Amino acid sequence: MNRKLHNTLSALTASGALLVVSLIVAAPVPGQADARAAASLAAELGTAGTLAQALETAAQTLESGSTEESRPAGASTRNRRQTLVMPFFSFLPRG
Repeated sequence: MNRKLHNTLSALTASGALLVVSLIVAAPVPGQADARAAASLAAELGTAGTLAQALETAAQTLESGSTEESRPAGASTRNRRQTLVMPFFSFLPRG
């Protein structure tokens, strides 16, 4: 058999078998689906609560005005240069 065709068919067979195995493993068991849903819901609520607390703390900090940034004299947003400057190369012939 042609070597390229043989390699292609072997790769397709291996990837198909891996896909089938992963789908079988990923299928939820009927009794455990409810427990997993409850656990993921609890994790989402915990994350949402933590995020809400962080946003409230940030809002209080911004309202108090304690995060004022002081710029050194002579530094303005107009005169700032980029940290990474890419050179321009042209490969077109001149003339």
